[in-house]
Amino acid sequence: MTAEILQAYAIIGRSRQYVGMMGAPAPIGPAAIGDYLSRYPSAISREEFDSAIFALDDDFRKSWEEQQERDKPKTPKKP
Repeated sequence: MTAEILQAYAIIGRSRQYVGMMGAPAPIGPAAIGDYLSRYPSAISREEFDSAIFALDDDFRKSWEEQQERDKPKTPKKP
């Protein structure tokens, strides 16, 4: 089951949209999951499937945001 979810997330993530000047990753929506499941049916309940994909996506987007903060140039403090 875990491998199936991870593989699905990798495929669903390819259709991700990026927004704003920073090109921030937009959240994966239920429609993208529905499109995936119409092509690749699963024995996992839709509720469980959605929850797992959304949790992985939340973690990815949080990590992306944290990386952006770390990569920001440090500005010296003015006295």
